[in-house]
Amino acid sequence: MIPKATYVPSSGDKLTAKYIVIGEQPGRSEVMKGRPFCGLSGLELDDNLHKAGITRSECYFTNVIKDIDRPIAHYIEFTKKGPVIHPEGQEYINQLAAEINSCSAKVIITLGNIPLFALTDRWGINRWRSSILRSNLIGGDKIVIPALHPDTITYKYVYKNKRLLIMDLKRAKKIQENGHIPTPRQITIRPTFSQSMQFLTACEQYGLMGNPISYDIEVDVFNGEMTCISFAYDAENIISIPFTCEHGDYFTIDQEITILLKIASLLENAEIEKCGQNLCFDSHYMLRKYGIKVRNMHDTMIAQKTLLPDYAVGLHFICSLYTDIPYYKDDGKYWLKGIGNFESGWRYNALDSAVCAEALPKQLQDLIRQQNYYAYERKCKTIPAYVYIMEKGIRINVASMTQAYNEMGHEMEDTLKELHKVCKFDINPNSPKQVASYFYKQKGLPAYKNKTGGDTTDEKALKRIARKGYGEASLILRLRGLSKERSTFLDPAKVDVDGRMRCSYNPVGTRFSRVSSSENIFGTGNNLQNQPHRVLTHFLADPWHIFYGLDLSQAENRLVAYIGRITQMIEAFERGEDIHGLTARIMMNIFFNGKSDHLTVKDLAPIGDGKKTWRDWGKKANHGLNYDLGFKTFSLYNEIPERDGKMIVDIYHKAYPGVRSGFHAYIKQCINKNRTLTNYMGRKTLFTDRLDDALYKDGYACIPQGTVGDVIDQRGINYVYYNTNPLFKYVQLLIQVHDQIGFQIPSPLHPETPVSWEDHSRILTMVKQSLETPLYTHYGQRFIIPADVTMGVCLNKELTFENLRKKYPSNMAANMTKAKDLKSIDPQSIEQSYYEVTQGWLPTV
Repeated sequence: MIPKATYVPSSGDKLTAKYIVIGEQPGRSEVMKGRPFCGLSGLELDDNLHKAGITRSECYFTNVIKDIDRPIAHYIEFTKKGPVIHPEGQEYINQLAAEINSCSAKVIITLGNIPLFALTDRWGINRWRSSILRSNLIGGDKIVIPALHPDTITYKYVYKNKRLLIMDLKRAKKIQENGHIPTPRQITIRPTFSQSMQFLTACEQYGLMGNPISYDIEVDVFNGEMTCISFAYDAENIISIPFTCEHGDYFTIDQEITILLKIASLLENAEIEKCGQNLCFDSHYMLRKYGIKVRNMHDTMIAQKTLLPDYAVGLHFICSLYTDIPYYKDDGKYWLKGIGNFESGWRYNALDSAVCAEALPKQLQDLIRQQNYYAYERKCKTIPAYVYIMEKGIRINVASMTQAYNEMGHEMEDTLKELHKVCKFDINPNSPKQVASYFYKQKGLPAYKNKTGGDTTDEKALKRIARKGYGEASLILRLRGLSKERSTFLDPAKVDVDGRMRCSYNPVGTRFSRVSSSENIFGTGNNLQNQPHRVLTHFLADPWHIFYGLDLSQAENRLVAYIGRITQMIEAFERGEDIHGLTARIMMNIFFNGKSDHLTVKDLAPIGDGKKTWRDWGKKANHGLNYDLGFKTFSLYNEIPERDGKMIVDIYHKAYPGVRSGFHAYIKQCINKNRTLTNYMGRKTLFTDRLDDALYKDGYACIPQGTVGDVIDQRGINYVYYNTNPLFKYVQLLIQVHDQIGFQIPSPLHPETPVSWEDHSRILTMVKQSLETPLYTHYGQRFIIPADVTMGVCLNKELTFENLRKKYPSNMAANMTKAKDLKSIDPQSIEQSYYEVTQGWLPTV
């Protein structure tokens, strides 16, 4: 190799070093000082080594590439097809092999992708980190522990990686001190019928002795059939039972039926704890395909989200924290796409159960230490309820949805013609390249950049361009919005053949463990959390049923008020005043220097395009500024000039100084103390990122959103689903959206199971009282979040009895104004209105 001007030799004692630490390439500080890891990354590494109990003198430091004469890609290049080693890179790798072989240390710590690839032929450090590997480069008995590079902490500012790097270094230390004997695992693949039945019987016996039984299914992406299912009664004994193989069916029909019956007996036994990853998915599949109702479940994904919400919750990450199994998930990805042999797929399936079996007991210990076990248990209890909702589905007026789908298509065509007329050529609004070329080249606007430095025409960029007076940017935004609404929410293909919409729920799909929803495993359904109101018009209660929605009234706002002791807000809530209207009046009063008596909150405000009322802006301020949006971000979100945004932000915080001095200050105090926030249902959330304004802003939403989510789970979903009161056998959960639960009850006119209006009232009263169970602040104040009730025959709040008073007789309107006092509902009047709805207003299905 030609001598390098910036060559940096290794450092450390080859004979006494306990660890070999390998980086990617030196930096400028290392070149100047002539040794590796002495710059900012080296200081960060030293700190992490110290926290892991490793001293620098115990380490031999080196790099794969030992100069910076050329960029790293000149030596080893990562392309879309995989890594490519160039000649000079190979020379350095050969040199590294000789160097490692001459060192007595048995544990090698590779920092980043380059050394991981050089030693093991693997890449993807975020996947392989913490795996216990052997080197393909040198052979022998040395162990390789891949770890994240400290550069990601110092230069890329991913502070969360610090915790992971320390974990990886601690694993290296443990192996260096104690050696490593892989956990012995008896994995049975390609079992006989007899072996399968014997293992399932053993699972049943172990389960009845109090041991959780882990299971995992694999589903063919092409035909939706279960290809295999694995079970583990502990971390060392696992089986994958296949149903298909190279020759077609693995078992005879009679054998397969016998096995499935045994599986049903095991999974449905409420005395046996079951464990798995994302069991909403697996349990719903088992219910849909085989009628098996899985009971008594633990979920490693829920446990992980509860413990470390800042990090991934996938099984690959859980595996790296709690087991000695090397990363294996790519095997499954390839196999599910039809690549690889059946044995590799079955082994992948078995390892999923093995990881769950080994991780769960350790996760439960951590949850108890974190004082979060109850929050975890509460969330696990929702799984059967959400599986029920997923399978029940919601009746859809397919005819009206199809009509709306077609009408929106015509609206898109008209908008596209308008866009082409403005642009004077047929620009494709869904082509980022064409849109960027139009604005940044033809119009000469300065390009907005994405995180990687490339030109972007995303929503934020187009909103900024629109504010500069380019109407075509608004048209593109409108087209994209219509396209998303049409394809995501209005597509009749998302409805099942029986006319019902069935989504898939993720119990911990959001930052603070609130539920999310999406398309299901069978390719239908969609995100029910963000359905536009007009789309919900097509969502109907079943024939002769009444839909009820119970919505926690302005819940997050109330929590902000009580957490921050914001007197004006608290007094308004306790008077039953509209908080958005209050904020609007305060804004109007300041805006007009105390001379706004001639206006109401429903008058249009001279803000932005002037098309929104003062109450609209009061609501937007309450929702955004409680969480400390800056005026630039607030202006961008709401597409108004920054001067208007600044005015609203300044007025808001002048009106409610307690938002910053009380609410924000309390959140900062808790995070600064122990990086933990405890919501008012007892859930503790750990924040692991860098302590800065971004972390505090993330924290502001934690207690309000987390409390609401846990209230809905425990006092709504679980209360209804597990209620043993005989009346609740008639209650059918249909949906959970943000701060609301929705269910239906047979009407008194139901031909088979009529439920009297008095019983409706009793059920609603009990659910309402449960949701309104008092909460207590950290300083001991008791308060209630009221639950508003709407009722009707569709899910659109704007078309419920509470809001359609003009469509009903005056006596009905009078009765429904008292809906919050549920006992005052006049059953005869409601029944009369129900006839009117079903015979007159309800669209034909």
